[in-house]
Amino acid sequence: MSGILERRGGRPKAREVALRVLYEVDLTGDDPREALALALGRFRFTAEGREHARRLVHGFLEEADRVDSALAGVLQHWELDRLGGVERALLRLAVTELLLEPGVPAAVVMEETLRLAHRYGDERSPAFVNGVLDAAARSIRPGELAPPEGRG
Repeated sequence: MSGILERRGGRPKAREVALRVLYEVDLTGDDPREALALALGRFRFTAEGREHARRLVHGFLEEADRVDSALAGVLQHWELDRLGGVERALLRLAVTELLLEPGVPAAVVMEETLRLAHRYGDERSPAFVNGVLDAAARSIRPGELAPPEGRG
């Protein structure tokens, strides 16, 4: 996407921009703060959206070991570095938000992450991301999500 989007972005757009930054930095090794500044300049944001994007990217940078450790604890038969770049960025973004944004319900984090998985991943991404993220959310925020169907 080039140019400035006309619609002002709140938290959903902030997540999308943070995803793009995390993906780009993982792929290219670019400076994350510079990548974030460039990405923020491409979109119009609400003040809340701009700040949320910054918190997500900076939060991951500051807590990358903690985020990756939380993911490693729930990945079954997978290593984080073996995941596709989009899936890795999606999961890192969501776990960062789960860990650092307790005011955002886990169900919202999951729903928004799945929306992004449908948009940016391949046909298998949403199911994979959903399974890993469900386990991560239950581990990070025990009791917040309803029990899985059939286990209530």
